Amino acid sequence: GNERSMLLQNTLFRCGGAAILLSNKWRDGQRAKYKLLHVVRTQGVSKEAYEAVYECEDQNGQHGVRLSKDIVQVAGRTMEKNFTILGPYVLPLSEQIK
Repeated sequence: GNERSMLLQNTLFRCGGAAILLSNKWRDGQRAKYKLLHVVRTQGVSKEAYEAVYECEDQNGQHGVRLSKDIVQVAGRTMEKNFTILGPYVLPLSEQIK
């Protein structure tokens, strides 16, 4: 959309993003720089998490994405859950004991 509240998301998602090509082909694995070892998916189940990001139309009927003011708190809680689950997979035993 063209409303001011919808334009911020274009900046957030286009600037500073990273692109990664994932492939399951054997020949691509030989030249890959990184290897994906663990995947963790965490979802928030609160009302705030559900309403943090949603698609809507502006006055002209153009689709856009709107972020609520709670997005930072929701993302912080979700990242904390994600790192708690992912920690035992990637941290050495000496760090896990601390």
